Amino acid sequence: MSNEGKSVAVHYVGTLDDGTKFDSSRDRNEPLRFTCMAGQMIAGFDAAVRDMEVGQTVNVRLEPAEAYGERRDDMIISVPIANMPGAENAQVGMRVVLGGPMGQPMPATVYAMDDTTITFDLNHEMAGKALNFEIELLEVSEDEEGHHCCHGRGHGEGGCCHGEGRHHHEDGECCHGEGHGDGECCKGEGCDDDNCCCED
Repeated sequence: MSNEGKSVAVHYVGTLDDGTKFDSSRDRNEPLRFTCMAGQMIAGFDAAVRDMEVGQTVNVRLEPAEAYGERRDDMIISVPIANMPGAENAQVGMRVVLGGPMGQPMPATVYAMDDTTITFDLNHEMAGKALNFEIELLEVSEDEEGHHCCHGRGHGEGGCCHGEGRHHHEDGECCHGEGHGDGECCKGEGCDDDNCCCED
């Protein structure tokens, strides 16, 4: 039976092909909860959980197209340091949050800088990488109408997703983490009471 449209809880461990662990709900001792196939997760993770049964564990390898996509050169931008007070103190490799055209937070990495210019990489940290997940399905229940958030950490495109802080993440609804974008938010700091859900 498909889990599509249902609220699910999973434990997962995410690793790169070289064995590096980049995220784990088990390390936080906190299952990830989301609505399956609702666009809250990266596509390959959603698809893996859709046909799982409670108690089942699967191992999947997701190519970039099923995860965070390929790296894009147009996501690398340069800005005069004079236009960004405090930018002179940044260092290459530093993670920062920029303000988008509509005021939305845009996670970025300092890619390069010289005396006059700072360059940011707006690509997701996992863009261009294949991701491996060990996923255990813990529970399945019918999702309550109107809920659009989950108890995972990090931000998914248009929703909420697995990952701590900056994994699974952009603008839109977010939950259980810092640095909320515009839109619905829950179980995190700075929540808008008018748009909060999934409280325990």
